[in-house]
Amino acid sequence: MKNNNYGVSSISTSRPQAWIAVSNNRQKIYGSNEDLVYLDNDQEFQIELYNPTNLSYLAKIYLNDKLMSTSGLVIKPGQRYFLDRYLDEKKKFLFSTYDVDDNKEVKEAIKSNGKVKVEFYPEQINYNWSSISAGTTYVPVQTWTTHYPPNSIIFGSGLGLGTTTTTTGTTNTYFAGSNASFTTTSAISGNSVSFGGTTVNALYSSGTPATKSLETGRVEKGGKSDQKFGTDTSSYSWFCSYTSEYQIMPRSVKPVEVTEIRSYCPGCGTRMKKKTWKFCPNCGESLD
Repeated sequence: MKNNNYGVSSISTSRPQAWIAVSNNRQKIYGSNEDLVYLDNDQEFQIELYNPTNLSYLAKIYLNDKLMSTSGLVIKPGQRYFLDRYLDEKKKFLFSTYDVDDNKEVKEAIKSNGKVKVEFYPEQINYNWSSISAGTTYVPVQTWTTHYPPNSIIFGSGLGLGTTTTTTGTTNTYFAGSNASFTTTSAISGNSVSFGGTTVNALYSSGTPATKSLETGRVEKGGKSDQKFGTDTSSYSWFCSYTSEYQIMPRSVKPVEVTEIRSYCPGCGTRMKKKTWKFCPNCGESLD
């Protein structure tokens, strides 16, 4: 998790923070910067907000590197809140994946996919700072919410090899990513290659090799949320004092760790403490 302190003093030495959660269960973070979280396709999630200080903080949220709303959510001193929805629309946070070409240009285009950033602005108390005036500030209203397992993962079909051709003479042809050169004594016909009279059968694609793909995902809008907000009339600093940043990645690209096999429920992310469990005690998902 990337946590930044921008030097704005507060009465408490603690700081507000945010995490990614599923069904009120904080998700494990990975990566050298401790900022990667892995979720399934079409999985709804929450942003856990916690303020251990004795100041109120206004939380501004960015999704896919874009400000979610000009409004903010006020987190009172000591308050913990699991936000599951967009502030301006009663839609839950949803992580949705799709496949793209694996090349430098595409990787640049998707570098903001799945990014979640929360900025915390301290309550203005007798300071000569300007206050945030754009948008509405909301106060969470605590309600009980029923959580359901996420939708099933949908796997797309694979791509086939390139079309076959017939050619003679000097040419370059790719065999499973390897480049081979043939002279005038060699010939390519159908799915076979002749090397000076010796025929080798092989599937191949002429020209360039099949394009590799990778899975990426973005934060989208899911089902209807029952969370409600009140309003707040306090003033908050223009200056952000803390941030928490994460990037949600498809679970398919998560490095496999032996110690994590069958450690978490695939439905809600709850940690499985006993290998003998057949069903998740939180959501009822089968663990077989």
